Amino acid sequence: MGESRLATRVSEYWLGGLLILLWPAVARAHAGGSDTSLVNGLMHPVFGLDHLLAMISVGVVSAQLGGKNIWRIPTAFVGAMTVGGALGVVRFTLPHAELGIASSVLVLGMGIVLAHHHMSPWPITALVLFFGVLHGHAHGLEIPKSVSPALYTLGFLISTSVLHIFGVLITELATMQAWLWRGLRFSGAVMAASGVAFLLQTL
Repeated sequence: MGESRLATRVSEYWLGGLLILLWPAVARAHAGGSDTSLVNGLMHPVFGLDHLLAMISVGVVSAQLGGKNIWRIPTAFVGAMTVGGALGVVRFTLPHAELGIASSVLVLGMGIVLAHHHMSPWPITALVLFFGVLHGHAHGLEIPKSVSPALYTLGFLISTSVLHIFGVLITELATMQAWLWRGLRFSGAVMAASGVAFLLQTL
């Protein structure tokens, strides 16, 4: 119970801090200005279903593992995504990156089905690092030439962090009722099935 309250408190503080960062950027945005780059980056992860599902899943799995993993695993993903984004901007080639991104939805969906407080977090952390690089690389490749790469990258990193927090909050809510917890596990299975569909489309 104490750990659940701690997880909720950490996620609330994290969300509050990110909203402070996010709000001025949205308020200042105007067509044709430099802030457009930031807003484009903020919106980009939301419109790719594979990216959206993977990023929410990272938050869910981190909360299922509990403790320091609630911030450690999402931070690892964002850090790896930054590296991947830089590789994408310089057009560094990562073989079969799209296949890896599709696989991330499958693997993280299975993580939601299986993750619990007593399992080792390191295999999932390693996978999250790997998938973070792939997702960041894809975002880096898709940066429009008309926007600032730095602002665009900052935007999708902030948006990614918010999606992680959303996943944490979903998991904290699910702990309140057994049927919600079962529903969360079921959603992981559905997500894994979606990952299979993404894989089939990629092959």
